[in-house]
Amino acid sequence: MGIYRAQFLENRSKCSTFILLNKLIMKTKSTLTLITAIWITILMIAGTRAQSQENIIVQIGESSMSKGLQTCYSVRIPQAEIKAVQQGWIKHLQEDNKAKVKEIGHELHFSGGLKTEIFPDTISLYSLLIATDSAINLNVFLEIDSVFFTPNSDKTDLASDKIDNSLRNYIRNFAVDQYRIAVEDELKAAEKVLKDLQNDLEKLQKDEKNLLNDNVKMENEIESTELELTQFDNSLAIKNQEIIDHNARMQNIALETEKEAAKAKQKELEKEKNQLEKSRGKAKELISDNKSQIEKNKKAIKQSQEDQDLKQQDITKQNNLIMVVQNKLKGIK
Repeated sequence: MGIYRAQFLENRSKCSTFILLNKLIMKTKSTLTLITAIWITILMIAGTRAQSQENIIVQIGESSMSKGLQTCYSVRIPQAEIKAVQQGWIKHLQEDNKAKVKEIGHELHFSGGLKTEIFPDTISLYSLLIATDSAINLNVFLEIDSVFFTPNSDKTDLASDKIDNSLRNYIRNFAVDQYRIAVEDELKAAEKVLKDLQNDLEKLQKDEKNLLNDNVKMENEIESTELELTQFDNSLAIKNQEIIDHNARMQNIALETEKEAAKAKQKELEKEKNQLEKSRGKAKELISDNKSQIEKNKKAIKQSQEDQDLKQQDITKQNNLIMVVQNKLKGIK
């Protein structure tokens, strides 16, 4: 039955992974991102298989403490931080209890307390917390009636066996809770990173949309300005001809008063021509500026799309990481 159940779980895991892969493929826009998504998912499968679930085990042996070499119950708590574990352990010991924990040297002393989960009468527990790179080791020493407890190797000693099992369960339950808290914190941190990545992607998408909208507006403005430019060209052609005709007429004017009026008219025509040329120049400059800005926007859009692909890859990786952490969290028992 165990073999069949293992095969069933593995097949179910494969099915879930390929459903995820299919979703990634459906959402993928570019061939590069598609290939990346496939490889990320394949690596996720390998990573998930390679990562073994931490097994919380309470071990018994001998270790040094303030009262010499004594029987020690030790447990390894993965991913935890020593400050959080110490606060949690003190709270755990003092829960529903009048006795308080005292920190003496490197040890935590819980003296003359009542922990019916372990023993029906008062006990003393001495604890040492040792930090390593990836875990916190908790060493616990149980003292009953001023004698340190050592379980009897003879399992027919039911009283000793009960204390042994109770103490193991008490320590292990705490360690499991602390490990769960650490993984929950890991999950929250991973989800925050994902949220930030998604916000970054949304901003990139919004910026691209704004750039596209700006290009449409500028292209429409170019089109309307080119029509105006044609009108300015026609008006200038008419005005130039009007000036030529007026200058020709001036050659035949004899009276001085009429010449003065013709000169004033000539200045007015030249002024109108200059105004048309100035307006025409502004129109050409606007068209040139808009075309230049459109090209800049196109480069920015291309860069944005590349950034979006990279950001989507990061989101895919982060989703996969979250899935691994979620599976780790589910496996904590």
